Amino acid sequence: MQLSQLFVYPVKSLRGIAVDRVTVRGGRIVGDREWLLVDEQDRFLHQRDYPNMARLDVSFVEGGIRIDADGMRPLELGSMPTIADAASERHVALWRRAAAVTPIPKADAWFCEALGIRCHLMAFDPAREGRSVPWFETSSSLQDATPFHLVSADSLADLNQRLAVPVSVQRFRPNLVTSGAPPYVEDTWRVFSIGGLTFRWVKACTRCAMTMTDHVSGERFSRGPLTALAAYRRFGSEVAFGHYVVSTTPDGMLSVGDRVAIAESTGR
Repeated sequence: MQLSQLFVYPVKSLRGIAVDRVTVRGGRIVGDREWLLVDEQDRFLHQRDYPNMARLDVSFVEGGIRIDADGMRPLELGSMPTIADAASERHVALWRRAAAVTPIPKADAWFCEALGIRCHLMAFDPAREGRSVPWFETSSSLQDATPFHLVSADSLADLNQRLAVPVSVQRFRPNLVTSGAPPYVEDTWRVFSIGGLTFRWVKACTRCAMTMTDHVSGERFSRGPLTALAAYRRFGSEVAFGHYVVSTTPDGMLSVGDRVAIAESTGR
């Protein structure tokens, strides 16, 4: 088994970037989900409600990131700022916790035009504590849950055999994509290593309308992936595909091609 793909998502819910190698520092991938957009009520924006966010392309440039939108001049953002004084402290509610952020007002007009809605860019502030943080999110930046989301390419191949139109793994927005194991065997993994890092399973990832959104065009199609998953991957009222995991090795590197080794599993 090996790590066959790696993805980083600098701005939450915008397009991801396929990379060959990442740095893990403080239990999370450097550069992953370090910015997000909020509406006028400070609610974070995501593709569930705004599928056209998928149309904004993100790439790494020296010293930061670049964002491209059709018909607009590119926007470049420098390295993450930190909040200099307590008076400017802000928190954005995610699902279980509220993350510390700082506003980046110079980018607001660009995003408002690109998305056609009033919104504001925020940067994650690692120097400040979040609020109501579960143990498995203590190392997270602006992810929905844990700092790492794992999907199996073998399980995706099985799902695609059940679909009239196959979907890309990017529909599921993983960081880690493994291959070389039977479909869904990752359901049993509890402790495993990738390269020199050790990971612990937290929970399965329940899926939502984002799986219906094309990861490039932003077009929303039928409920194909959700309907297919519901036939054999239903857990109560939800369907699951992929897993949330944490790294018990705080610092290191991950590279495509790294060996995946299982230390503990539940069996079948």
